[in-house]
Amino acid sequence: MVLRPPMHLKSAQQSPSLKMRWSVPSRRSRRAVNLFVGSCLVLIVTLLMSFVGCQEQRIPGTSRGERVAIPARQKLPLANLDTEPIVRVRVVRRKDRIIISAHGAITIGPGPGQIDRASPRQFASPLTITRHANGYAISPANGQAMAWGLDALQITAGGHVTVNGTMYPNMIMIHHSLPTKWDPTPTSLDAVNHVAIETYLPGVLQKELYSSWHPVTFTAQAIAARSYAIVQHFANQSRHFELEASTASQAYVGSNAAYKPRQAVAQTRGMVLVYDGRIVPGYYSSTCGGAAQDASIAFPNGENIPPLRGGLRTAWCAQSKKFRWGPFNRDRTMLSARIAAWGRSKERSIASLGLITSIQITHRNAGNRPAQFVITDNRNKQYTLGPESFRFACNYASSGTKTLSKITSSQRLYSSYVDVQVSGNTVQFANGHGYGHGVGMCQFGAQGMAVAGLQPEQILQNYYPSSRIQRAY
Repeated sequence: MVLRPPMHLKSAQQSPSLKMRWSVPSRRSRRAVNLFVGSCLVLIVTLLMSFVGCQEQRIPGTSRGERVAIPARQKLPLANLDTEPIVRVRVVRRKDRIIISAHGAITIGPGPGQIDRASPRQFASPLTITRHANGYAISPANGQAMAWGLDALQITAGGHVTVNGTMYPNMIMIHHSLPTKWDPTPTSLDAVNHVAIETYLPGVLQKELYSSWHPVTFTAQAIAARSYAIVQHFANQSRHFELEASTASQAYVGSNAAYKPRQAVAQTRGMVLVYDGRIVPGYYSSTCGGAAQDASIAFPNGENIPPLRGGLRTAWCAQSKKFRWGPFNRDRTMLSARIAAWGRSKERSIASLGLITSIQITHRNAGNRPAQFVITDNRNKQYTLGPESFRFACNYASSGTKTLSKITSSQRLYSSYVDVQVSGNTVQFANGHGYGHGVGMCQFGAQGMAVAGLQPEQILQNYYPSSRIQRAY
């Protein structure tokens, strides 16, 4: 948002006739003019200050995808919400068909803003939904298929709807998938679960943590996950979903949550991480390996605030199998092709990468985690990648391309916290630490602290220093 001066100020600055009238003022006029000019200066200064605070910013999440521009002063939501948010979670992404089932009748109607275009109808379970022209084709198992020319479909079924075999609470919306450069006219569909955040969170904890872990770990995770989801909720209002149901945001299993995650969410209802009056996005990953990464380094336009800065940590996550990993070797030619293919998929200049001749870590953060990689090829061209881009590029697999098949577990970069050396036709990765981006809470570390007897607030203070816990609603 750009604030512009009011029209009367613009005219006063630009109108020659107005300047002429000011050229020989009376004493009374001079006083009036001085008062007017003083008021204008105050207003202009106020507008300029507002302009400085409204430059385009982006809220990053673990989704690393689309971002929404919002004013900088509103970068993170205030920690005093009026009501519990309803979040929109994409549970099916870009599929040609979506199968809906339920224990009873399924009600399908138009989405918001289309109520006057059609009336809701009931269907027997199960049914299949596909694209049809500019709308949808609905095919019940025991009835005649019908076409509906709507922008979106709203689906309910007595509290729970099963989508492609997974049951979700509340309501499902079906949307046309968004166009991309590679698929400008998609024929695929997205399914989005609209669900109250306190109903959503148990399905996150069920998937993100081991069921045998300490209840205190679940409590800490509930507060971090709620904080992350609320920030994403406000950051992504312009598209038809705010969160993914995968580790691109937070893993989510829908309605099938056990008692432990449900209890942790209920006990912490509305509680969020707060810094300077605003909600902190509670990023987390599996294993930090003894050092945290900065959000501002890991993510595009990540928040540079004390709770999300990196540094050395006590190795509470030493029990993780990925606390240390490597060494292993990769074929230099194949790795070069893989990184170049990743560059093409992201429209990055590294798509032109030739044969790798060196990989150097040119910057580290306060915890000694790599913050920048420079790759040089056989044409002496250099390409700079951030730590997460480097990890994703090295692990990139292109479906349908035999030579870029999925990386095996023994050769996967589990994090960018690793040493790299090119030797002959081999690239060696050694001294690997941790699993994931390393920003915010370390899940294995939180479990280690809980087993040692520490409380949720101590765990969260350790992983989000300078933050505090506050009830947002």
